[in-house]
Amino acid sequence: MAGKAQNVVALVATLGVTAVAKKAVDATWKIGSGGKEPPTDPADPDIEVREAIVWAVVSGAAISVARMFLARRLARNERRTSRVTKAVHP
Repeated sequence: MAGKAQNVVALVATLGVTAVAKKAVDATWKIGSGGKEPPTDPADPDIEVREAIVWAVVSGAAISVARMFLARRLARNERRTSRVTKAVHP
């Protein structure tokens, strides 16, 4: 894949993975908190500090892990494509 096309694919995939991870974290939050909605603005003074910290850590970790797995997958595909190209066109 060409450089620009590869960047577009990576961007779209990252946005998709981030959206899916956010939905999963939101659903998990609702289950874990007994149906309470996840904080929309952790900086809001009406939200407890403990709740804001837990939300920031959980959501940040989940999204970072999802992005890491995507980056690894894209890198593996790129290495595979590179090896095939070198084998076919030495």
